Amino acid sequence: MKKLLYDNSFLYRGTRHFLFFTFTVLVFSFILFSQDNSTSFAQVLHVTFINALFFFGYAYITIFLLIPEFLLKKKLMIFLLLFVLIGFGLSAVKLVISETIFYASISPENVSSEGYLDLRFILVNTKDMSFIVAIFCIAKYVKDFVYAEQIRSKLELQKKVAQKKLLGSQFDPHFMFNTINNLYALSLLDPAKTREVIFRIKIVLNYIIDESQKELVDLTDEFALVENYIQLEKLRYGKRLKISFEKEGELKATRIPPMILFFLVENCFKHGSSLDAGVPWIRIYAGVENDKIKLTTENSKPRSAVEKHVNEREGEGFKNLIKRLNILYTPNGYNLQIDNREAAFKVVLELETKQKVEVLQRTYR
Repeated sequence: MKKLLYDNSFLYRGTRHFLFFTFTVLVFSFILFSQDNSTSFAQVLHVTFINALFFFGYAYITIFLLIPEFLLKKKLMIFLLLFVLIGFGLSAVKLVISETIFYASISPENVSSEGYLDLRFILVNTKDMSFIVAIFCIAKYVKDFVYAEQIRSKLELQKKVAQKKLLGSQFDPHFMFNTINNLYALSLLDPAKTREVIFRIKIVLNYIIDESQKELVDLTDEFALVENYIQLEKLRYGKRLKISFEKEGELKATRIPPMILFFLVENCFKHGSSLDAGVPWIRIYAGVENDKIKLTTENSKPRSAVEKHVNEREGEGFKNLIKRLNILYTPNGYNLQIDNREAAFKVVLELETKQKVEVLQRTYR
């Protein structure tokens, strides 16, 4: 059905116009026959068919010639003049050809005693033809507008999905380089732990490749990703890195966009611990309360970062995060706060829960 309405190939377009023409002729024939059954239905159908040829011809000339060549090019006066002249000419020709006048059938009292070629009758007929043709034109362009809006909305949605997948799958490649180097060193120093590390790497990569393409994932799955990532990073720091990971609330029934918490934790390592030669620390909190998910990450800042006044919010990572949140949520659907203090960097992100996310996405689209 959708193809019949919108497909512009010759087959579907021709079928659409033929069906509309046939439907119009039959409807008006039944109306006229019900008003006056003194003539046969075949005669009424014949007269209606002849008149419909003129109506549709007028409509096609207007839609496919006058509107594109004059109206859309802002030549309004030329368009109106030609529209009226063509309507007047077709009315006169129609009245010469028709044995019985369509207009007279529905309003015989307006027919002049001098005959159908009376100027007044031609003008009245032109007015009526122009009115019906104008309705046809409006209907045609409304249909085209609806179709164009559907295409535009579809393309916009596809663009958002593509952006969301791209932004959701981005992570720091240095993590993989460092992990591979650590794995090589571990294979020499402690081969027994190599299998465990490879298993954790596999979990992280599978999640990044598969789960990051989904709309929403279980919050507990995001926790598992983060915990495996933390264990891999601990290979670099050993016992000097202090990490706390606190969770509370109804976490099992909660879903969030993938890689959100992962990015926040990854940022703690990238801009905090990896530069800190002392005793770095990271605090992670995840809680669900009052239909909101609250994610908090905080990390120590090394002296070098403090001295350089590094503004982490201006980095590409946070720019991409904000872009992704704007795609996934309405402006009221999330709240991101960044506190860049002298000795610590803290991020607080509040998100709507699964039920509200779905409502927000439908509203946004």
